[in-house]
Amino acid sequence: MPLDNGFHLYAIISMSWLTTVICISIFLYVSAISVYRLWLHPLRKYPGPLIARVTNLYVVYHAIKGDRHLLVYKLHQTYGDFVRVSPNTVSINQACAIKEIYGVGSNVQKGHVYRASIAQVGAASTFSSIDKIAHGHKRRILAPAFTEAALAAMEKYVLDHICTFIDVISSPQDDRNNSWSGDLALWCNYLTFDVMGDLAFNKQFNMLTEGTNRYVPSLIDMNAHRQLIAGSSPFVLKWGLDRILSPKTVAGGKKLMLFAQSQAQQRFQADEEKKDFLYYLFGATNKDGSPAYSDPKDVAAETRQLIVAGSDTTATQMAANFFYISTNPNVQAKLASEIRSTFNSVDDIRTGSALNKCTYLKAVVEETLRMSPSVPGFLPREVLAGGITVAGHTFPKGVELAVPIYTIHHNPEYYPSPHKYDPERWIESSVGHDGVARAWSAFHPFSYGTRQCIGKRLAYTELWITIARAIWLFDFHYVSGGMEDKLGDSIVEYKLMDHFAAARSGPVVRFQKKSMS
Repeated sequence: MPLDNGFHLYAIISMSWLTTVICISIFLYVSAISVYRLWLHPLRKYPGPLIARVTNLYVVYHAIKGDRHLLVYKLHQTYGDFVRVSPNTVSINQACAIKEIYGVGSNVQKGHVYRASIAQVGAASTFSSIDKIAHGHKRRILAPAFTEAALAAMEKYVLDHICTFIDVISSPQDDRNNSWSGDLALWCNYLTFDVMGDLAFNKQFNMLTEGTNRYVPSLIDMNAHRQLIAGSSPFVLKWGLDRILSPKTVAGGKKLMLFAQSQAQQRFQADEEKKDFLYYLFGATNKDGSPAYSDPKDVAAETRQLIVAGSDTTATQMAANFFYISTNPNVQAKLASEIRSTFNSVDDIRTGSALNKCTYLKAVVEETLRMSPSVPGFLPREVLAGGITVAGHTFPKGVELAVPIYTIHHNPEYYPSPHKYDPERWIESSVGHDGVARAWSAFHPFSYGTRQCIGKRLAYTELWITIARAIWLFDFHYVSGGMEDKLGDSIVEYKLMDHFAAARSGPVVRFQKKSMS
C-alpha cells in the first residue's frame, strides 16, 4: 500500500474516532443536564412542558414567534397557578405574588433578560440596571423630570402635539361623509414619538406631519424584540446567537443605538436650557461633584430607554383604546356622553379637576391596560442569597420568578368574564368596593414597587387628553385590523405580539366629525 494512502486511511479513522468522541460527549452532556433539570433542580416539583423544563430554547422559539404571552397564558390554563416555563423560571398566576416579588424590600434583583440590554450598549439604564443601588441612584436623577410640577410645566408641549394629531384626523379624506381613516398603530406612534422628542430632547421630530423620521418606531420594536430573544437564554446571549436567530432585530437595535447617540449629542451641544428630560441627566452630579453621566455609554443607554419607554408603550395603549372604543358602541356612547357633558369645548380638555372627575374615561383606559398591556409577557426577577417565599412557596437563590402580566390580567378569579371588555369593573357603583379592590389587586401594567414605570403619570396624561379630545369631536368606526385570531372567534381582543414591549398592527379606524348642533 502506498505510504500516502496509509496516512489517508489513518486520517479518516482518526477523524471518525474524533467525531464519535464529540458526539458521545455532547450526548452525555445533554443527558446530564436533562437529568439534573428534571430530577435534581430546585424547581423540579413545578409542572410545565417537558421541553420547557429541559431547555430555554422553548421560550426562545416563542420569543422569536412573538406569542410568548399567549403561550404562558395557555400553560397556566393547563398546569395551574405555578408553571415552570423554562429550566430556571417559574411563572406565578396569583395576585399576592406581585407585591411579594416586585415590592419594596423583596429579596430579588432583575433577571437575566435585562443583561441583553446592557450587553448591547455596554452600560445600564435606569430600566435595565440590575444592581439595586445603581438603579436607585439613576432613578433619583430622573425623578425630578417626572414630578407632578415638572409635568404640569411640560403640558403645553404635550397639548401642542395632541392638537396636531387632532388636526390630522380632522382632515377629511372622504368629502361624502366628512371622515378620515388610518392605521392607528402608526399614527399613535407618530404622536407619542413627537411628544417624547419634545420632552426628552427639546426637538421637533414632526412625525405627524412629515415622513423623514417615521422609520424610527420600527427600530424601537426590533430593538425590544432582540432584547427578548437574546435575554431568553444565557446560552443565546453569551454566544451572540441572536445574530443568527434574528439578524434583522440585531441590525435594528444597532440603528436605534446610533440614533439615540446622535440625539443625545445634539441635545448636549444645544445652548437652550429648557428643562427637558436630558436637562436633568446632563446636570446631575455625584457626591464628589463630578458629572453623574460623563461616560457617553451611560448617556446612550439612558437616551435609548427614554425613546422606547417615552413613546412605544404609550402608543400601544392609545391604539388599543381606539380599538376597544370603536368595537364597543355602548362604551363609545357612554364615554362620549361623559366627556361632552363635562367640558364646554375641546380646548377645555386638559389636566385638572374636570378631567380627574371623568370616572368612565379612566375606567376605559384601565380596562384597555388590563386587556392589552404594553408589556404582555413577564418581568423576571432573580432570587438573591437567602431565598424568598412567594404565595407560600419558598424559592432558593438563583432561580427566577415572574408574574405574567397578560395572564394575570385574564385570570377570572380577579376579573370575571376576563375576555370581555368591561370598563364597569373599575367603577365602584357598578361592581362594589370589593369588586374594584379585587381588580386592582392583580393590576400590573406598569410593574410595581421601586421598579415601577417612572413615566406612568405622563402616559396617563397623554392617554386621557388624546382620547377625550377625540371622542369630543368624532364618532369612531372600526374598519379593520388589530383583531386577535388566536383566542377564538367569539373573543374580540386587540392583537399584540410579545416582543418584550408589545408590537401591534392596526386598527384602521374611521373618524367622522360629530354634529355640533
